[in-house]
Amino acid sequence: MLRRRRAFTLIEVLLAVALTGLIASLALAPVVYAVRRVIYTEELYTDETAMRRTAIFMVQDVNAGLRLANTVVRLIEYEPLGGGNEDVLIVATSAPAKQNMPVGSVVYRIQKRSFMYNNVIPGLYRWVLPGKLPEDVNYEALEIEDGQLVLPYVTEMKLETYRDLEWISGYAGKIPAGLKISLSRGEEKVEYVFSFPL
Repeated sequence: MLRRRRAFTLIEVLLAVALTGLIASLALAPVVYAVRRVIYTEELYTDETAMRRTAIFMVQDVNAGLRLANTVVRLIEYEPLGGGNEDVLIVATSAPAKQNMPVGSVVYRIQKRSFMYNNVIPGLYRWVLPGKLPEDVNYEALEIEDGQLVLPYVTEMKLETYRDLEWISGYAGKIPAGLKISLSRGEEKVEYVFSFPL
C-alpha cells in the first residue's frame, strides 16, 4: 500500500506568506513611528543644545574678560541691508598670554556665504587677536581663514546689555550687569539671558 505524502499547495504557501507580511507590517508600523519621533526630537534637542552651549561659551569669554582694560566688552549693532541682526561681540582677553603672546581680543561674528567665500561654511565664527584691544579691532577686516567656526549655519545674532534698568544694543565699557544673546539657525530662534556679578 502506497502512502501519499501530504504537501502544501501553492495557494496555501502564498496565503501563509501574505498573512505573515500583513502581521509584520502591522507590528512594525508603531516601531517605525516611534523611531521617527525619536529622530525628530533628537534633531530639535541637538540644535537647541548646540545654540545653548555656544551662548554659554560666549558668556564665559565675557566673564573671563580682562577687567583692567578700558573697554572690556564691545557690542556692535549691525543690521545688513537684507534685514536681520548680525551683531558683533568683542571682548578683551588674556587668553593669548597663555601662548606667550600679548593680551588681545576675542571676536564673535557671523560669516555668510558669498561669492568670495563660496567654500566657507556659513555660521558663527570666533577670532582670537593677540595685541589688539577691543576698541582697536576692525571686525569687518577679519580674514575668515583666521577664525574658528563655533556654530555652523547661524543666520542671526542679536546682542543686548542691561544698563539703567533697560536692555540696550550697542555698548562699549566694563562687563555689564547682564547680557542677552539671541541666536537664529534656520527656523529655530532662541534667546538666553545671563547676569554677571559686579
